[in-house]
Amino acid sequence: MQQVIGEIGGSSSRWAWLRADGSVTTWPTKGERFPGYNPMSGDGLAFTEAVKALLEERGQEALAAEEVHVYGAGCGVELRRARMEQAIRTIWPKAKVDVSSDLTGAALGLCGTRSGLVLILGTGMNAGYFEAGHLHCPMPSLGYLLGDEGSGADIGRNLLQDAFYGRIPTAVKEILFGPEGPLLNEILETVHRAPHPARELAAYTARLAGHLDEPYVREPILNRFHAMAELLTRFFPAEQRREVFAIRIRRLRLSGASFRMLARPRMTLSEVEADPLPGLVRYHQRPGPGAKLNPH
Repeated sequence: MQQVIGEIGGSSSRWAWLRADGSVTTWPTKGERFPGYNPMSGDGLAFTEAVKALLEERGQEALAAEEVHVYGAGCGVELRRARMEQAIRTIWPKAKVDVSSDLTGAALGLCGTRSGLVLILGTGMNAGYFEAGHLHCPMPSLGYLLGDEGSGADIGRNLLQDAFYGRIPTAVKEILFGPEGPLLNEILETVHRAPHPARELAAYTARLAGHLDEPYVREPILNRFHAMAELLTRFFPAEQRREVFAIRIRRLRLSGASFRMLARPRMTLSEVEADPLPGLVRYHQRPGPGAKLNPH
């Protein structure tokens, strides 16, 4: 049986094609980018047209898969899960389609049979406690406007605030934005008119990569990680935070060791990965039906 696994964020997606003979092909390859989709605010038609075109070019046979398992941002609510399923069925109309949240994907990909707090820090932020095949999500997901503490969008937003409020040392500001930047009107126009504002904010986080030796550059990351950790302690008791499994921010290009070091003042990370897809491939290759998860 052929299966396709999709790990879909608001700004990008990753895919794995599991053939009947056990071989696996994953996309995107180095230098590529597959579009993402969040059914809370994204354009489902543009997403499906782009993904289908890319797969027709790179893996036509994957479009004949019998099963498609999708783990998507924004899919922890039934209405948005249904929107994602509708979008996926336009690409695989004859397949059995299963849609779960990106947090479920992170839990299956990172935890396996272990229990612990599962944390996603990407463009947005989300967390839940995984135990005995169930994912408990007491913390509301507020999105980049009201929440997402510690995420790429959150760090990028605070970086821009510091730039415009004059809180960045002049030399560091020039390194990050050039001698003329950032330009307020240009930034406001770009962010407010963008189809994906959170993605635009998160893009500025990438400017911090490679400059962690600068005290200022470390400071906004630490501050936002601390804000996130304080929020997690409100919703998850100490016994649920003994082991934390995290998907780290790709845009920062931090190694797992560096990510642990930055987060250490407020939490202990048991496992850190940039991508849950390899773990999801292993999960779906296993024999037997596996753990049953609640729909969150």
